[in-house]
Amino acid sequence: MTTAQLAEEGIDDPRARSLPRRHRFRLALMADYVRATKACNGSGTRCTRFHYAPLLLDFAYQLQFLRYAMLRPSLGIGANVGNSRNAMPIAVQPGLHAGYQGSFIGVAFGYSYILAFPSNANANNGRGGIGQPAYWNNHVVAGEVSVTTKIDRGALNLGLRVGGMKSSLTHFDIAEVRWSPIVTITAGWFFGPRRRTSRGLPAAPQSP
Repeated sequence: MTTAQLAEEGIDDPRARSLPRRHRFRLALMADYVRATKACNGSGTRCTRFHYAPLLLDFAYQLQFLRYAMLRPSLGIGANVGNSRNAMPIAVQPGLHAGYQGSFIGVAFGYSYILAFPSNANANNGRGGIGQPAYWNNHVVAGEVSVTTKIDRGALNLGLRVGGMKSSLTHFDIAEVRWSPIVTITAGWFFGPRRRTSRGLPAAPQSP
C-alpha cells in the first residue's frame, strides 16, 4: 500500500518522517559542565582546578504548535559528579525552551535556573583536600541543537546546548557575581502511543 492509502486506513508508515505530535513527554539524562575556579594550598605546592558537573534526570513536556514551533518546560533533579560535589552536592534545574522542531532537527533557545544545595563554600572532601567553590543563584541562557529519530513507539532525542551561567560565586577570597560558559548534553526518549495495528490491510497473496 502507498503512504496515502495507509493514512486513509489510519496507519502510520514507519519509514516516513512525520512532524511530532502536539503533546509529548520526554525523559532524559542531562549533563551540565562548568569549568570552575582553581585553588592552591597554603604553601602553593598543590593546586586543584574545580569543575561543576551536575548529572540530572530531566522530565519534560513538549508542545508542538503552528506546525514547526515548540515549547518545552522541564525539571531536572540530580547530583553534582564533579570535584566540587562536597560544596554543592545536589542540583535541581527547572527550565523553559522554545524554538523550531522539525521531523528530525530541532533548534531552540531557553532559560534554566540551577539550584545547587546545600551550598557550602570551601567545603573539602574530608581527606585533606582543598576547599571547593560554591555557586548560588545560577541563571543559565543557552542555545540548543537537537536531533530526534522515531523508533517504533517513541523517539530517541539527542541534544547539545551551549550558553552562559550568571552566578554568585564564593571561593576563599572570591565573592562575586560572574558569567561562566556552560555546556549541556542531553539524551532522552519521547514516549508515544502504541502503533496502530495493520487491520484493514489486504492479505498477502497465497502461493499456488
